[in-house]
Amino acid sequence: MSGDAHGIPERPRGDEAPRDGIGEEDNAIPLWFNFGFYGLIGVGLVYIVYYAFLSGWSQIGQYERESAEAEARYAEVRRANEPTENPYHGDAEAIAKGAETWNTICVACHLPDATGLVGPSLVDPYWKYGHADAELFKTVSAGRPLGMPPWGPQLGTEKIWQVLAYVETFPKRAEPGIGSPEYEAAAAAAQAAPAQEVPSAEAEKEIEAAAGEN
Repeated sequence: MSGDAHGIPERPRGDEAPRDGIGEEDNAIPLWFNFGFYGLIGVGLVYIVYYAFLSGWSQIGQYERESAEAEARYAEVRRANEPTENPYHGDAEAIAKGAETWNTICVACHLPDATGLVGPSLVDPYWKYGHADAELFKTVSAGRPLGMPPWGPQLGTEKIWQVLAYVETFPKRAEPGIGSPEYEAAAAAAQAAPAQEVPSAEAEKEIEAAAGEN
């Protein structure tokens, strides 16, 4: 090492004489190094072209495929764990709790007697999505198109079964109710029929006079 006026050490220059048998040489870069360096650059370019344009693989595609596989795999597990039978059939305590839920939430759309208003009648013979316990549970829990919201997250399994047990206690009716195809067809026909004119008082007198003459 040599130093300047400030005592800062400096490394020997390359053109200086070797010290302790060690010297700096300016040799050419070995061929294998250049081959490997530029070869890796070429491999990288080929990989980018293949990955981006030729392989059809992508992280998004792999995520979607794996998500679909997981959904299909766990759908069977969920179906196996879905409740299939109401444990509260005829249970007076559970029915009373179901009545509280019904009067708090359900009457706004189905009316206190379950004959239907915005929602369909629950006392007529027609059940669009089925009348079995599992089908009723799914209707309330997951909701249905055209108006029935999913109540599962808010009510939970136990309250849904309780309110369904309460619905079973309503007296059933034989005639079609709101929401059934027969009821809707009759309502549409009634709206399409022309309104009958109500005779005026003077017309009624004329009709009565004519009837008296006869």
